Amino acid sequence: MPIPNMTTSNAMKEIDLYSEAKPRYYQLIPNKEDGLIILALFQTYEKQEFTEEQIIQIINKVLSDLGSSGQREESNRNNNIILRLQEFFLWRDRKRKVYGFKNYGEEFCLKVFKRLSESYHPAKIERLFKHLLDTLQTSLEKSPPELLIWIDDHFNQRSNELALQIEILDQQVSESVDDFRFQIKQPQANILQVIDTISAGLDQIKQHAHELASGFQITYDIDDILQEMLKDAANFEFLDGINHVLNYNQNVRNHLDQVSVRIDKIKPRIREFIFEFNQRELDRKTDKFLHYLLDNASYIRQENQSKRLVFPEGMIPVLIRSPESVPRFYILTEKEFARKAPLPPTVRSVDVEQTKSMVVKNLEKLEIKKKIQGWVQKAINQIQKEGVLEFSPFFIHMLAHDDDLNIAVKTAQRLVKQCDAKQYEITVDQNEYHDPHHPNLSLWNMTILKKT
Repeated sequence: MPIPNMTTSNAMKEIDLYSEAKPRYYQLIPNKEDGLIILALFQTYEKQEFTEEQIIQIINKVLSDLGSSGQREESNRNNNIILRLQEFFLWRDRKRKVYGFKNYGEEFCLKVFKRLSESYHPAKIERLFKHLLDTLQTSLEKSPPELLIWIDDHFNQRSNELALQIEILDQQVSESVDDFRFQIKQPQANILQVIDTISAGLDQIKQHAHELASGFQITYDIDDILQEMLKDAANFEFLDGINHVLNYNQNVRNHLDQVSVRIDKIKPRIREFIFEFNQRELDRKTDKFLHYLLDNASYIRQENQSKRLVFPEGMIPVLIRSPESVPRFYILTEKEFARKAPLPPTVRSVDVEQTKSMVVKNLEKLEIKKKIQGWVQKAINQIQKEGVLEFSPFFIHMLAHDDDLNIAVKTAQRLVKQCDAKQYEITVDQNEYHDPHHPNLSLWNMTILKKT
C-alpha cells in the first residue's frame, strides 16, 4: 500500500528479486527457532557485544522453551545455528572473539518490535491526515511542481504509519477469532461467557474501524484537490504522482471497509454457533433427564385406583391415565370484540415543477456522460487503428464541436485513466500547442502511443 520511491523502483527493475532471494531465503528470513534466538539476543543485548557462550545460553533457553532441545548433538547444533546467523544477522570480531548485530539484524528485530508494540490511535491518524491536507494546500499555493516535493517529504513519510493502523485492526480481528477457538476447547470453559466476551471485543474493533473511517474522510478532500489539478493540461506532467496518491487513498479506504465486512461475516457465525450450542445443550440435558427417569422411576397401583408414576425423591407423582378430561376456558375482553376506527388515508402531494426540473437536470447529465464516453471511444478507436493519437489537436477538435471546456477536460481525464501503462505509452512535450480559434487556450503536446 505505501508508495514506493523511484530509487527502490529502479533498483527492483535491475535485479530479479525472486531469483536472487531463492537460494538465500532461509538466511534472509529465518525459521522459527533461528528467528526467536535472534529476537532473544536483541532483547538481552541490543547494540552491546556478546560472546559465543552467551549466544549458546540463549540458544539452549529458546530451544528448551520450544521443547526441541536435545534432538541432536548440541555442539554441532549450536555451531550450525551461529554460522547461519552470521550470514545476515550477526558479525563476529575474530580477534576479540565477540559478536554484535549487523544492520539487517537490527532492522529485523526493530520491525518485529514496532509491529507488536504499535497500538490503535484514531486521533493520531486524523491529525496526520489533517497535516497532509494543510501541507498540500500550502505547497500548491507556491506552485504546482511543489506537489512532487510534498509527496516525497510528507506523503511517503507517513503512508506506512497510516496503513499500519488498518493492519492493527485486522490483526485484532484475527486474534479475537484465534482466542475464541482456543477458549471453547478448554474443558472447563463457560461457553456463553466466552462468546459474550468475544462478541463485545468484535463490537469494539468495529467501533474503532468507524472511528478510523472518520479520520480517513480527509482523503476525499485530498482527492478533490488532486483531481481538480487534472483539469489543467499544464499539470499532466505530475500525472504519475497524482495517480500514486489517489490509488493509495482508494486502497486504504477499501482495506478499512474489508475489516468491517470481515467482522460482519464473523458475528453471524458466532450467533449460529450459540444457537447450535444451546440446541445441543438442551438435547444433552433432555437425554440425561430421560435416562435418569427411566433408571429411577417406578409405578404403583392401589385397589380401585389408576396407576401412578412414581418419580425419584423430590418429584410429585402423576397419574398415567386421567379418568376425565378437564375443560379449558379462554377469557376474552370486550375490547377484543370492538371494531377499530379506520385509519385515514395518507395524502401525498407531488411538486410537478420540481420533478420536471430534476428530470431536465438528469437528462443533461446523462447527455454529457454519453458525449464524454463517445469521445473516449473515438480516441481509443483511432489509437487502435492508427497506433497513435496526437491528443492536443483532438482536444481542440472536441472543444470546437461541443463548445464545452468541461466535456473536453473530463474526456482527457477519462482517456488518461483508461490508457493502461501495459498497452499504451503517454508522452508529453512541454512545447505549447496553440489554436488560432482559441487564443486564450494553450496546451502541451501530448501523444498517446499503442505499445506493440
